[in-house]
Amino acid sequence: MINHSFAVMAYKDSPYLADCLDSLRSQTTGSQIYITTSTPSGYIDDIARKYGVQVFGTEPGLGLAHDWNFSFSVAKTKYVTLAHQDDIYEPIYTERCVSAAEKFNDTLICFTGYSELTNDRERKNTLMLNTKKLIHFFFMPFEKNIRNRFWKKASLSFGSPIPCPSVMYNKEMLANFAFSEKYKINVDWDAWLRMASLRGRFVYVPEILLKHRIHIASATTGGLKENIRQQEDLEIFNRIWPAFMAKLLSKFYSRSYTSNEA
Repeated sequence: MINHSFAVMAYKDSPYLADCLDSLRSQTTGSQIYITTSTPSGYIDDIARKYGVQVFGTEPGLGLAHDWNFSFSVAKTKYVTLAHQDDIYEPIYTERCVSAAEKFNDTLICFTGYSELTNDRERKNTLMLNTKKLIHFFFMPFEKNIRNRFWKKASLSFGSPIPCPSVMYNKEMLANFAFSEKYKINVDWDAWLRMASLRGRFVYVPEILLKHRIHIASATTGGLKENIRQQEDLEIFNRIWPAFMAKLLSKFYSRSYTSNEA
């Protein structure tokens, strides 16, 4: 029985969409695969027909959180991954994540390590990647999961170390959860913080099972250039720390974005 879905969130006509779908079709464990989009096009429909997957459309221009919530709602399986159209998933991604999540009866999310793809070159060691690895090691040195609410939040207090494209969600535990439309970029960090207050655990698979593509047209790159990401970082740090610490951490955190330049 298939208990996992990939919701491929397509935006406009990405030249990498087929590569993403190839990686999902190559998984060692079967999943339901579908495409969601708020920018329907003949290009997306043609690729969907080629791969035999269904396309679900939603209203345009309502923001990232709306699109994520819609993609999440379409899944009928216990687990779902909101796959980014430009990224590549290693063949054992689903197998490893489902296996790790099923060890517990209260898994909220399961996430993995990742590398970056820029100009078709893979990077495994950047300031941002190494900082995230250090945070995971500090908070999960032996057991690769966190259940305690305080420690879940603490692991998110120095930035967002969880790579959102790698996250597999447990819909049975998160049935009433919704991504907040307050944020344009930091939809994920806000989500992890709110999930930290819920009963259940974060599960980490410390293997590089995702290649995250960085390019000039990505939402993150655009958000950095427009200074949206930095403003939202400061706002979230202010939710966690006193104002002077929030400002200091925000400035330090912004330095790691140099590795996000395509």
